[in-house]
Amino acid sequence: MTKVRADTTSFVYVTLAFCILSLVQLATPLAYAEQTVVELMAVQSPPMAMADGEEPGAVLELATAAVERAGLKPKVTFIPWRRAQEMVSGGKDVLITPLTWLPSRADKFTWIGPICRMERSIASIKDRIDSLDQAKRERRILVVGAGSAQEIQLRDWGYPSDLIVATPLGTREAEMLASGRVDGWYSGTAQIRWRWNREGRKERLIIGNAIVVDQIHLACSRDCDPTLAATLRGALQSLRDDGTADRILARYDLYY
Repeated sequence: MTKVRADTTSFVYVTLAFCILSLVQLATPLAYAEQTVVELMAVQSPPMAMADGEEPGAVLELATAAVERAGLKPKVTFIPWRRAQEMVSGGKDVLITPLTWLPSRADKFTWIGPICRMERSIASIKDRIDSLDQAKRERRILVVGAGSAQEIQLRDWGYPSDLIVATPLGTREAEMLASGRVDGWYSGTAQIRWRWNREGRKERLIIGNAIVVDQIHLACSRDCDPTLAATLRGALQSLRDDGTADRILARYDLYY
């Protein structure tokens, strides 16, 4: 009789624990269904993200579309890029784009997924620069956006610090190249062309061979709810599957 009672009690506890676990699992996605606003940090980086144009930019437009398809409302904030990365990495459930995956950034964020490919090259207005070895050998001064993938890459690859000029991303790079204050501008090829044309620069722009081709991502804080991350990954994939992503990128001459 005692054994039967003990077995019955154990069964009740196991059943109760299973029910509680099931309720927790069901409640988790509902918590994000009710969270209507998600913060999304961005930086002025045309044609990927633009705060002052008629268009939002390819990457920002696609990122906000993914958030909306996930049933959430994006709250976009443009702030200096270094500060944005620090705030997102150390925060919770905050999104950031356009962000390039780099080894030094790998464990600082939760990576939602790639949005587009980005070719990076060096632009000049005098002599063509086709490689970093050439630029280093000829002691070329290169301007990059502060906190950008380009700055991190140059420093990680051992480019001399005295030949790197970092200026706030998306601000004075074209002006510094046109005025002759630097020898080259290292950035995304699409970004260079877009900025040069939109600013109406008259100087002949010389773009060298691609230095690297990598991917721009949508990312989340290192402390990012797994359900939020999974939901956004699914939404981003659905935009690719139905052709929406390709249509958005094509308007800006970018591709996945």
